Amino acid sequence: MHVKPLSSLSHTEVADLATQAAERGEELPLANPFPEGGWRHTVFRDVFAARVADLQPIG
Repeated sequence: MHVKPLSSLSHTEVADLATQAAERGEELPLANPFPEGGWRHTVFRDVFAARVADLQPIG
């Protein structure tokens, strides 16, 4: 298994992490490991929120 620093993750990798965290039912403030103000933090937050919305039952 190859371990990469969080600061080297691509957009796709950050999105994958966010999706997985949302599917596990984690809380966003605790799940997002990226510092505020950076693009990775924003991508994580947006993808996480979108996936949580997708998982909500309709009706």
